[in-house]
Amino acid sequence: MKKQEKDNYLTISEFSRISEIKRKALIFYDNTGVFSPKYTAPNGYRYYTHDQIYVIAVVNLLKELGMPLSEIKEYTANISPENAISLLKEQERNLVSKIEELQSIQDMLGMKLQKLEEGVSARVDGVQIQCFKKVPIFISDPFLADRKSIPDDIWLNFYTKCKQNHVSFGYPEGYLIKGETLSSGHISKVSNIMVYVNDIRYANNMISEGYYATAFGKGGLENTEEIYDRIFTFIKEKDCRIIGDAYEERLIDEVGSSQKEGQLTRVRIRIE
Repeated sequence: MKKQEKDNYLTISEFSRISEIKRKALIFYDNTGVFSPKYTAPNGYRYYTHDQIYVIAVVNLLKELGMPLSEIKEYTANISPENAISLLKEQERNLVSKIEELQSIQDMLGMKLQKLEEGVSARVDGVQIQCFKKVPIFISDPFLADRKSIPDDIWLNFYTKCKQNHVSFGYPEGYLIKGETLSSGHISKVSNIMVYVNDIRYANNMISEGYYATAFGKGGLENTEEIYDRIFTFIKEKDCRIIGDAYEERLIDEVGSSQKEGQLTRVRIRIE
């Protein structure tokens, strides 16, 4: 290569610095045929043009978005306006989906933090009447099963449903018990699995606004009998009436305590 021609090229170090892509990545792209320098000297030195910065930016973006290298290689080998339009439209759709997924994760972390803070400051003893605003939740398909032996296919169906609706795993989990089940005294029978989502976009149900008899208890969702005993006694003493469902939620779960005695569950029953 003549000196005048060489002055129009960028060395791999210069190209790496401008494109903010590591030399190792550029060498890897070259060796795999995904993206190659405009000129490779007999001594193996790689030289790039300024125009190639636009191409490598797209290549690196596609890789970050999870596009297989084989597909990126196919695109760079057949660059055309039509291929570029098709590719960018597809990746734009993928990016919108990814943004929704990340937003869901952010909301999940916010809700998890909120519940942990509530659990840390909660009074474990006693029962309170609390007024709650509407709360968005995402629930499973209805079923009726013992809380200690919910079939695996129900859990699998629920997790699949969560994924299909961009509800991130990790939201505070709980159970819903229908009012008619409460009236019969069968608190061991669960009607729905639910999670307390942080955004109505991810909800398929709501906890109604109103007054609830509320109590806390140590342990997980399988250890709520004592909590219900306290609530039922309280409702009878205060001459209240159950007019809705019971909602159970784990404020402190395995993320906050690896020991059951360090975990905390809240139960609330709508009353008047």
